[in-house]
Amino acid sequence: MRLIYLLSLLGVFITTNAHHAVNARYNQAELIEVEGEVTEVLIRNPHSQLSVRRTDDNGIIENWSMATTAVSNMRRWQIDPTFVQVGDTVRVAGHPSRFEEHDLYFTNLLTAGGQEVLLERGAEPVWTDQTIEMSESRRRSIGSTTAPELGVFRIWSTPDTIPMLMPRDIGQTTEGRANLTPEALAAQDSYVRERDNPLQNCIPKGMPLIMEAPYPFELYRDGSNIIWHNEEYDTRRTIYMDPIGSESPEPSTLGYSIGSWEDEYTLVVNTTLMGWGHLDGQGIPLSTAAEAIERFTVTEGGDRLDYLITISDPVNLLNSMSFSKHWVWYPDAEVGEYNCTIEAEN
Repeated sequence: MRLIYLLSLLGVFITTNAHHAVNARYNQAELIEVEGEVTEVLIRNPHSQLSVRRTDDNGIIENWSMATTAVSNMRRWQIDPTFVQVGDTVRVAGHPSRFEEHDLYFTNLLTAGGQEVLLERGAEPVWTDQTIEMSESRRRSIGSTTAPELGVFRIWSTPDTIPMLMPRDIGQTTEGRANLTPEALAAQDSYVRERDNPLQNCIPKGMPLIMEAPYPFELYRDGSNIIWHNEEYDTRRTIYMDPIGSESPEPSTLGYSIGSWEDEYTLVVNTTLMGWGHLDGQGIPLSTAAEAIERFTVTEGGDRLDYLITISDPVNLLNSMSFSKHWVWYPDAEVGEYNCTIEAEN
């Protein structure tokens, strides 16, 4: 059984769409290869996990804990998660933990049958050209134009060629900090990730950060209203197309959203009363006085949905901030079950 250090061969595969904990926990500058027998397989969210037993050159048994991408990602990339089973002898390449021995995040796995599974966008084969990897349609990130009549109402997927909606370092950059009020700066500077991170323990995200969730979502009609249903945490937002009128809703994790059609291609959504309390999940707060204006614009061919969100908050931001991304339509995409497991985050 082998343990090999690969300092430059693999390159860095952890993408900007990787789960928030990966970059902090694993050392992307160092890459190693481990070979051993699989003793446990847990294919789940937010990270799938393997336990692998290897014997070193001195005959000492080591038990390795290994994490990789979520089962939701395997589904959307069209990778069958049964590629590894208990009892298999496998070889993996990945990034070692910054904190624990015998712990890594792997991007490549050589199966017992001799096929190499690539588990990150941009991952290159290390051992063989017989690969199991992201399907061609997902790799090209080009949507289908076969059903323009659906408009915005379909299942949309995040391309693996775009960054996250919000940068993770807004509160650390000179430009970002210059736009924060004294109250927001104080909150940012007192933020301790291990203590204050709102994205751990399988707690669902709120508005506005939930809009960067990389998993498939569906827009569909519910009477006169529109539902935004994302696979992550089975999140459902109601967009009220006929406002409730005199009712005064309370602040909530997803806020209160009112929509209108600018034209046949663009849905505009105004969201207030966002009670999640966080802008970016990295220390910048968001007050219930904040407002988000979103624009969902579908292309004429129905292959792409462009998104722009502008956020203002008189308590925490000196000026409004805008972020953009897009989604594409794959006719075979599905909104699956998420079933987050707390142990898979640790």
